[in-house]
Amino acid sequence: MSIDFTEKAKRYQAIDEIIASGRKLKWNQIIAELYERYDIKTSRTSFFRDIEELCEKYAAPIDTDIETSGYFYTDPKYRLPRFYTDENAAKAAKLIKTLMDMVKGNPLYKEAQEVFESLSIENHDLALENIRISKKPENDRIIFVGAPNKEVSAGIWRLLDKALSENLVITFDYQSLTDKKPSSRRVQPWQLIFDNGNWNLHAYDIVKKGRRRYSLSEIKNLRITKEIFKLPKDYDFRKMTKGSFGCMCHDKYLDYKIHLHGYAARSSKNRIWGENQRIIPDRKNPGPEKDGIILTFTSNQLFAIQSWVWKWADEAFPIEPKELVDDWKSRREKVVRIII
Repeated sequence: MSIDFTEKAKRYQAIDEIIASGRKLKWNQIIAELYERYDIKTSRTSFFRDIEELCEKYAAPIDTDIETSGYFYTDPKYRLPRFYTDENAAKAAKLIKTLMDMVKGNPLYKEAQEVFESLSIENHDLALENIRISKKPENDRIIFVGAPNKEVSAGIWRLLDKALSENLVITFDYQSLTDKKPSSRRVQPWQLIFDNGNWNLHAYDIVKKGRRRYSLSEIKNLRITKEIFKLPKDYDFRKMTKGSFGCMCHDKYLDYKIHLHGYAARSSKNRIWGENQRIIPDRKNPGPEKDGIILTFTSNQLFAIQSWVWKWADEAFPIEPKELVDDWKSRREKVVRIII
């Protein structure tokens, strides 16, 4: 059954507010207030059915006063969950569903699903699996796009979840893009990072004594050891680097100076690329449209920056550091040789 935010949800919310006020109103008084204050029409039969469902489905501690026959909560602190009960919240719920679907398969997805449902007033109908995104134009106004994420086996997720929660050292076989063949790794798993459609493990390589990132889709033969490690205070990847170049980074920080013009310049002005960022006009090389800029910042993401500068083709060239300049020149020479 697809999600439907009906008048029943609004009635539930209004009844909850009236009972929680502590005035101990009778059934006919509550029905009258529903109409006068909330513009909700309901019958005596529907009201009693609502009370029954509130008690059974949501454990609402509703009782009637012996003297006045008025309704009250036996637990004054109880309140019905207030989220996802109107049209705007319904759109928010659908948006959350769309976002969560991007990371479906992660063991934390189930926990997030349970939290999502516990906040809903229509608990059963708001199960994430039951939410359907209709094809109406208004439901296509906010979307999430990106590279399709590779499938990660349920076994990998299960083992990683245990290792992360219990701080257990893991071993696995791994072949990076620069390796000719897989090799055995022994690491402390620190953090999972979702970047550009793929899940990555941020970890400490015990053998190489350094922080590394591993693509989950390339991890094979993962095993959990009995060795427990102490999670360092500075484990969080977000504290290691500031910028917009994804999860690949290194220990060495470099100062970057890059010329940009045209679309590259206009696009780059709206992002934070690294620490100590500055943007100034390039008076020496203003570009064909006279909009050239020099972007400077500090970062430890050399490999990602090399690819980023190269992708702008004729609208960007590096000035500093030497590592970036040499890489850019090498790429240019290879392209010239291919063309010739």
